[in-house]
Amino acid sequence: MAKFSQNTLVQVAGFDGQILAQELVYNQKDFWNFSWSTIVSYAGGWTANTTPVDLTGATINATIVRRAITDFHDSRTGLDFHIRDYPLVPQVCTVTSTTTGTDIMTCDTTDLLYVGKPIRFTGTTFGGVAINTTYYVLTIPTSTTFTISASSGGPTFALTTASGTMVANTIDPTPVSLPISNVNNTAGTFTMTIDDATWDLIAGDPDLNINATEPACFTGRVKISFPAVGSQPAYDECIFLLFLVNSDGVINYG
Repeated sequence: MAKFSQNTLVQVAGFDGQILAQELVYNQKDFWNFSWSTIVSYAGGWTANTTPVDLTGATINATIVRRAITDFHDSRTGLDFHIRDYPLVPQVCTVTSTTTGTDIMTCDTTDLLYVGKPIRFTGTTFGGVAINTTYYVLTIPTSTTFTISASSGGPTFALTTASGTMVANTIDPTPVSLPISNVNNTAGTFTMTIDDATWDLIAGDPDLNINATEPACFTGRVKISFPAVGSQPAYDECIFLLFLVNSDGVINYG
């Protein structure tokens, strides 16, 4: 398992939050077994005489979301990088005209577009498209033209002839839930599965773009919500998650 620098972990979990950090390979399956307990004593620096926390009535869920990773390097204190909102630059192109019949959008460049990419338009929209509505790139006839669909793989969206300036943006990534299984309430244990589909082409986040130097980054948390019991109010326990996903060095997934 990779060693992460303390500064990186603080970015995710704060100064005193629990955190689970792992480095994965694209399409890798894995799992973590959790045991929730109270500590009665320590013995030789290790926890001892723990008492299981009864999870009866508690709601357990784990969620992650794609994050942007910058300034990545392997330092003497471990892997060091900065984590930011994804995508760093949402704009993919500027559309200047639309055409009836061919339903072509003309833009400055299609370099950041690909068939199936979900996009949203901002600015003063024209041609029949709506602001902040998700569309999908359908075809890319030239380096400055493309067509869209209102649904993934759907028919061509009918445009009207118009001109102006509106921006096509990458949409925000969709949070992904990790499966929770093997819950033993009285023992205070459960399993969180790291499903390889999580690192695949997630709806709303198809730009996995793993390359030779920088991995894809996901952060999130495991949250256990305990109900109120008698005079004890409801409360939550959280473990923060940090996953880096690397290429296997054989296939370019970018």
